Amino acid sequence: MITVDVIWATAIGYFLGSIPFAFITVKIFLGGLDIRTIGSKNVGGRNVVRAFQHKEKPNSIAYTAGIVVAILDILKGFFAMWIAVIISYTVGHSDAWVITFAGPAAILGHNWCIWLLSHAGRGVASTLGSMIFFNPVFLPLWLVSFFGLSMVCFYSSITYIVSFIVMGVIFFWWPWFLSPMGMVADPNTITDPTFGLVTMIAMFATTIVVITRQKANFDKIRSGEASRMKLWKIFKGKADEALK
Repeated sequence: MITVDVIWATAIGYFLGSIPFAFITVKIFLGGLDIRTIGSKNVGGRNVVRAFQHKEKPNSIAYTAGIVVAILDILKGFFAMWIAVIISYTVGHSDAWVITFAGPAAILGHNWCIWLLSHAGRGVASTLGSMIFFNPVFLPLWLVSFFGLSMVCFYSSITYIVSFIVMGVIFFWWPWFLSPMGMVADPNTITDPTFGLVTMIAMFATTIVVITRQKANFDKIRSGEASRMKLWKIFKGKADEALK
């Protein structure tokens, strides 16, 4: 049963997700530069790399900054759900449904940041953080599905969406008594099939939020301007070409 816990879980998720790490990093280290004026104008890890390259910083520094920001954005999705579950199962109503509100709210906060009063990121990193919260094993599973689907879909926006939908189906059938998330919540009730439903809905909800920030990419695909991913080039040290 859904309880009042989902209200504060949503608030926690949104405000944690709205911390614009990419914007802050570029502002501090690149002399006040606004990341929203560079590259894709996206407030995320990949555009941090472009911002540092725009300022002619070495690639080693640019990619390090981008990776650090991506990790911080991942942690936003993780901790939004972790805090919600901890509070609910410690002092609240032990409501598993807080998961379906805290996670998507964090991604909403990342995508539509109240502090920037504008569009910010696209929510992919924070969605990965949500998956890691459910179980760290989902990250390599997603990576495998992402690489595999990229060979069919070619475009990053489509590949992200399809791979997240695939993960939602996996979530539903996953044995939740093996999940660290379940142990955080309540080891005595983790076999409750509600957890499978709740986590699947959470994954689908985050996917819908991610879709809402892909319009520009879809427009480029329709117009023929979008570049196809060539992920195998990552292994040749050509990450810029692989992810264009």
